[in-house]
Amino acid sequence: MTNKKNRKKPKLALGLCIWTVAAAVSVISLTDAAQPAASIYAMENSEASNLSQQLARSVNEAKQAFESNHAIPPDLLEQLAEGKEQLIPIALKQLSLEPMGAETNRSKEHTDLSSDWRFWAEASLPWKDTRLLNALLDWTRDYPVDMYESELYVRFVAEALQDGQKDRLLQQLDSADRRGTQVLLSILQYKGWLDESKYDRWLAAYKGKPQYDGIIDYLIYSGSTNYLKRIYDRNELSPAQMQSVISALVSIRNYDEETSKWLKQLAAATKDVSIEQMIDQELVLHQGDRAAAERLYQSGTSGGFMLPLNGRVEKVLAELYPDGELSAGIRLYEKIRGKPYFYGLDDQWYSSEGNDYAQPVQAAAQWQGFLQQYPKHPAADDAAYRLARCYQLAGDGENALYWMNEAVHLGDRDLTYDARGMLIFVLDVEMSSDALGAVNTKRLPSWMKPWIDYSQAVEYIRARKYREAASALHALIDTYGGKDIFAEAYAVNRTDNAEVIYPEERYPFWERINAQLQLTERAAKLTEEAEQAAGAEKADRQYALAAMIYREPLMYYNHLWRETRQSFFWFGHIKEMDYYEPLDRYIGRFNHLIQAIDQFKAIDIQEAGEQTAAKTLYSTALSYSKLTYYGEEASYYLTSSQLNEKAAAYAKQLVESFPESELADDALLLLYAHTQDKQWLEQVELRYPDGDQVKKAMELLEQLAAKESKRATSLYGPYEPISTVYYERLQRGDSHLSSSVSRWIEEHRGTSYHGTLADGDWVYVLLSADEGKSIDYINIGSKKLQMQVTWQERAADTVSDKQDMLLARVKKKFVHDGDWAWKLYSP
Repeated sequence: MTNKKNRKKPKLALGLCIWTVAAAVSVISLTDAAQPAASIYAMENSEASNLSQQLARSVNEAKQAFESNHAIPPDLLEQLAEGKEQLIPIALKQLSLEPMGAETNRSKEHTDLSSDWRFWAEASLPWKDTRLLNALLDWTRDYPVDMYESELYVRFVAEALQDGQKDRLLQQLDSADRRGTQVLLSILQYKGWLDESKYDRWLAAYKGKPQYDGIIDYLIYSGSTNYLKRIYDRNELSPAQMQSVISALVSIRNYDEETSKWLKQLAAATKDVSIEQMIDQELVLHQGDRAAAERLYQSGTSGGFMLPLNGRVEKVLAELYPDGELSAGIRLYEKIRGKPYFYGLDDQWYSSEGNDYAQPVQAAAQWQGFLQQYPKHPAADDAAYRLARCYQLAGDGENALYWMNEAVHLGDRDLTYDARGMLIFVLDVEMSSDALGAVNTKRLPSWMKPWIDYSQAVEYIRARKYREAASALHALIDTYGGKDIFAEAYAVNRTDNAEVIYPEERYPFWERINAQLQLTERAAKLTEEAEQAAGAEKADRQYALAAMIYREPLMYYNHLWRETRQSFFWFGHIKEMDYYEPLDRYIGRFNHLIQAIDQFKAIDIQEAGEQTAAKTLYSTALSYSKLTYYGEEASYYLTSSQLNEKAAAYAKQLVESFPESELADDALLLLYAHTQDKQWLEQVELRYPDGDQVKKAMELLEQLAAKESKRATSLYGPYEPISTVYYERLQRGDSHLSSSVSRWIEEHRGTSYHGTLADGDWVYVLLSADEGKSIDYINIGSKKLQMQVTWQERAADTVSDKQDMLLARVKKKFVHDGDWAWKLYSP
């Protein structure tokens, strides 16, 4: 047969890149992509065309050096300075807040300065050119409130200012916003020009204006203790500013005796409970103040704790009043949860462990009773959160939503992040479109209805009901389009103020929803075209739909997360959870690659034309390949070893079924990437010597030969990673256990044992320790397609310390055939 590999490859509709391995994994282009520009640092400004070739080259070299080393070499700085007059227009645009030809000099996340701003700041600082000053000071008119790193801006502007320009800086105060005022005062301080005697005059002049708040912010930030006390005593501050001032003062660990006395007097006299509790908590924590502890206990138990209560302080209060409501609530909390109340006194984050989750229906009634009996307990928010989680585990999404919202407003209010994030988690992960449609929104706050309506539309997309989804999105946009559907949800419900937290407020929510609507309508059209076609044409239409899905990672995304989903999965402890069936289902619905795989698999290879059939197999293999880089999240769907198997299997099928395909040598490289078997690289060279992947294959073979040579003299073998396998830990008597599993457990109780039992869709893993021993932990993984269990036993110090049995279960789909490997560690 004629070797077809010298032909131009068919353009894959995926239009992305694949991963292959060269010791690690490298990128291979799938299409005849355009070559990159001569310099990745080539300037896009129109003024660049006016620069001499030498100066343009110097700018590019300086940018490369700055990107690599965060500094510009002196010789390049000198060359840029010599071309200052040509570069000034470019520098002005890059240093100003809203440069022409660019959206903004704030970074995408709006929390730091863009790399271009940083470069031109460093490049132009030696120029000492006054023309740059107006562009720089213009930032203070609308300084980004969420710009974390103002220090760099302050340093640059301060060093750009010349002697005698102090008045120019002071004049800028008249047009500065709140954040800009704080920054201007920081610049004055940096230059040594700040006259603290002017504070009173400035506060009087700017009273009721943004500058007034900016001055207060600066005083708090700079820790001007004496002035803060003075201004607090004037009673001119807003409740929020008063709290900020006190927070700043108590955070100074080594404040003087006079300040300590002032704080104690204020705590005893103030009618603001939040202020009193803030001061008293610090006095108890750092000074062991008995009067402060008594006052804090009385105000907290009578009116509720208005601020997050430090665990050490709470323990002091419980010990001080062992028969009081605080201690009684703690004892009931421990009884319901089955774990110590004070699980850690080192400011640890919330722990989700507890016996209540093993029997969620019964525990829900118990948590209801706790909240009725102790509504003002500092753990009321924890109780409401755990109540919501019990409803969540029992499959009652509506009640889970209700109590997640209640958790934000109860107790000492330290679970706002967890509760708000888990509320979105319930909407996004747990609830089907039918369940969302059945929610009685009248019993929920009004802001939650558009969240529920939108989440239902997303579920229609994930269920591939594209026309229904488009209709739901149209209705959502018609009803709420352009409105802020987040502000009320994130408002702080406190008695002293109603200020709003501004989370991800710049996220273009409605812009993304409109884009999602367009994708949905396009998917609906492609689906209908495929359904109306037959034979090879049907396969082509199906491939077009699958490829479109592959390219759109946000198609199935719930934008209520506003780019916080991944961070919540980490910081909200989702990734620390055991195997969780709703997450398994969610990954399959949410992940665009898995959705694309399902569409590729729906294509009848026998009916498809040869080119479409080959592309389908390759695209399926490629999708599995890319899933291996989704890490732990994808492990809820398939383990990494299983994903490797799938990718290799489809690549091999392509090579065997369509050896003359232009993609056959690409498939061989993919086979090597997921098997690490060099025979596939040798096959590229042997079977497709004129193909476009032979060079890459030969390079990889050379690298392998060099590694094998080194390994021959090495004392260590190659590293063989253990793949993550998600499993669910259970307790004896858990509601999930069948009678046969319960009998199996009892048969091995009190004896040294390790083994497995298959039951339904699960494989149960049981460890039973020797007499007098306790099992510390268990870990289940897979290595070389073999299941592995490791655990540790130690001598039990006390009866309560003993954990003589440990039970877990793994979904059968994660379990490889063959014997399990068991390894016991002893401390």
